[in-house]
Formats: sequence, C-alpha cells, structure tokens
Amino acid sequence: MEEIETLISAWMEWCFIQKGNQARGVGQSAYVVRSFIRWLANQGFNESVKGIVRTHVEEWQKSLYYDQGNISNQTRASKLSALRSFFGWLKYAGHRDDDPTTGIPTPKIKVSDPEKFSTTELRQLFAAPKTDELLGLRDLTVLKTLYATGARVSELCNLEINHLSDTGKYMRVRIVGGKGNKDRTITLEARAAKTLREWQSARYGIEAAHNYLFVRLHGGKYERLTVPSVQAILKKYAATVGIKSEDAFIHKMRGTYGSDLYDSGDDHCPRCKAPIRNIDLLQVQLSMGHNDPKTTLRYIAISDRHLRKTAIPDRRFKEIEEG
Repeated sequence: MEEIETLISAWMEWCFIQKGNQARGVGQSAYVVRSFIRWLANQGFNESVKGIVRTHVEEWQKSLYYDQGNISNQTRASKLSALRSFFGWLKYAGHRDDDPTTGIPTPKIKVSDPEKFSTTELRQLFAAPKTDELLGLRDLTVLKTLYATGARVSELCNLEINHLSDTGKYMRVRIVGGKGNKDRTITLEARAAKTLREWQSARYGIEAAHNYLFVRLHGGKYERLTVPSVQAILKKYAATVGIKSEDAFIHKMRGTYGSDLYDSGDDHCPRCKAPIRNIDLLQVQLSMGHNDPKTTLRYIAISDRHLRKTAIPDRRFKEIEEG
C-alpha cells in the first residue's frame, strides 16, 4: 500500500504541474483511485500495481453497480475516467507496460436538456429573502448572482471580494479558475449590481480570515460558503414559495442564465426587421465557460428564441391548405 500511495501522490503532482488540473478535481479522482485499491484489498489482492489486470477493473465496475449502488451511468463513467487517468500515467511514467482500462467501454450517458426557472419562479425566489437582515441580504445576493452570472456553484463559492469591479453603474464579476482552469468575466447590470454592491459593503464589515465573498453567518468563524450550503439556500427559499425540492437545484439557475442570455438578443432589428447578429452561440459559450459549442447548444435549445424557430410558419400551412 505504501508503494501505491507513493504512486498516487506522484500522479496527483503530475496532474497539477503538467496538466494544470485543479485541486478539487484531482482530489476527487485520487479518492476514486484509493477506493478502487481498497476494494481490491478486500478481494484479497496484495500485489503491486503491476498485478492489476483488466478483469479487476471490470469486476469493480460490476461491484459499483450491484454492491455500492452506483446505478447512474454518469457516476460510473466518471470513476472509470479517474482510473484511466491514473493507469495512463503509470504507463507514461514507465511503472507499467500496459493499461488495464484499455478496451473497457465507458457507460453510455443519457444527455438530457437542461431545465430552467420560469419568470414567476425567479420573481418568487428573489422576493423570499428578508433583506433587512444580513442573512437575507446574503441569500438574495447568492440567488441573484447565480442567475446573473451563470456561475457554477463551485465558482460562486470561490469568488473573492477582489474579483468584483464596480464602475458605479454596473459591476463586473471575474470568475477565476473555472472548469478547465479557465477565467472569464461577466457583467451585472444595475438591478443585480445593486444587490451585489449592498452585500459587498456588508462583507467589508465582516472580519474573516480570508477574502471569500460569500461566508457562513453562524458560529462566528465566517467560513466560506460550501457547495452544499448554497444548494441548501436555494432549497430553503424554493420551499418557502412552493417550488418542489426536486425542481430546485443549482444547475437549473445556470440553465436559466444560458437560455435567458440567448433570449436577450434578437435575430432582426425590431424597427426595420433587418437581420442582426446579437447574442449568438459563441457569446453564450464564452459567457458560460464551455469548451464545446455542442454543450452550449443544449442551453440554447430551451430558450424561447430557439423554440420559436422550431415552428413551421403559418404561411407554409396556408400555402398547403389554400394553394
């Protein structure tokens, strides 16, 4: 086990230095690899990493499904990806001559369209926090910032005070170290900026040992908000306004941002009807921090602007029916 742990540490270092992966993702992958090694030990395996063969990985995949309750293909695909990275590095670094994960099919993941909050649901959520209290002001700012920036929840939790730039009219939010270690900047116009500005002012009065923007307000330590804490904030106010718990999840805010951002553009000038290019796929892609435009298309697919384009025009029906 000491030998394997040394190899895991060296692989993690390679992921940090050579691949530029983020600590959270590397830590999650290392947890999966260690879980796999523990599972092997429970099966009576006591050899070095060179003794691990494809059959071991296949049996582990079965155990994940039948014994450990990992029935989601996406979960098992993610865990297999972590093993592939580890064994690929072992081969690359000369610790093995082969890769036991080669040839193992990735569980097929069903990709569904993102969901979005309706205008009424957003209105209710934004009206729910009591902003005359510090806790309510923080919670409203969390909800509005999630919607106005389309930030992933981990990106929101990692926002620092100095990531905000205030022009007096609007604010710019710099999202640092997003997925794929990419940075991007999002603009908040007057209404969203007003709430964020009020929270920023309040946050300056909180003496914390760090610069994170959103903090816990219980216990006196003012620790950074965590991903589960942000999810709990959304579910709390969703329950208050009558939105079902299963319909209130953080990524739904991101889906709402993507589709609403696209809807904020237009395909024709409202006066002269001339074609214009305003808020296109690339702009939404960059704003959401996507590598692949196909990912962005899933968010655009639920937008009203896109859905209007899926309708056969009445003039075509008139042509068919009346000649």
